[in-house]
Amino acid sequence: MNSTSTDTMSILHGILKTITDKQQQLERGPLRVGAHQHRVDSLTTEMETAQQNHRDSRMTADNKQLQLKSSETKIEELQTKLNTCSSNREYQALLEQIAADQMAGSVLEDEILDALETVDTLGEQVTLATKTVEEAKGKLKEETVQVQAEAEVLRREIEALEAELAEAETSLPPEIRPDYDRIVKTRRDDSMASVNDGICEGCFQQITPNMIAQLALKESVICTSCGRLLYPASSD
Repeated sequence: MNSTSTDTMSILHGILKTITDKQQQLERGPLRVGAHQHRVDSLTTEMETAQQNHRDSRMTADNKQLQLKSSETKIEELQTKLNTCSSNREYQALLEQIAADQMAGSVLEDEILDALETVDTLGEQVTLATKTVEEAKGKLKEETVQVQAEAEVLRREIEALEAELAEAETSLPPEIRPDYDRIVKTRRDDSMASVNDGICEGCFQQITPNMIAQLALKESVICTSCGRLLYPASSD
């Protein structure tokens, strides 16, 4: 294979590698956006859980306050009944009931204070979670815009490289073109490998002297170990 053919194969291989790299970058873009979207979704779920916990705690506090108000009303009614008692026994029973209700009310007041503190704490968590979600949404938007911009550039670069590839392919010897078209169609940048000192640099296996001679004659040579189309390494 003459130096022109060798250079062509090397150039084609380099272009194919660059195209693959650009395509991989293009494919990673949506994955990057997807990772940000997953974070937004996860944080949104956490925020919604915090909001529900806050609502539940507020409802608990409200219910306890209603219970206390009901208890205070009951105590007032019992105190009113003290004035109409017909016996000392009835009077004493009412006093005991009032004392018990007041004790229960005192416990309920403590529970209400604890419940209100919980409401405040959970409210702060909601505020923080909401802020975190908004920040994540902002980063998602930024990443989406950046990925779209990068994708436009990458598509233009790939298009230009494909044109460069097609132009370079016209310089391939006719003896090599059929195997090249067949292998490149399925393996793209992994379709070729250079040979250096009788070693396939794709799989690092020794090729036969007959294959080396075929390469020198510009014939199509395929590595029997890895199936790559071979070409001599540059002498530079």
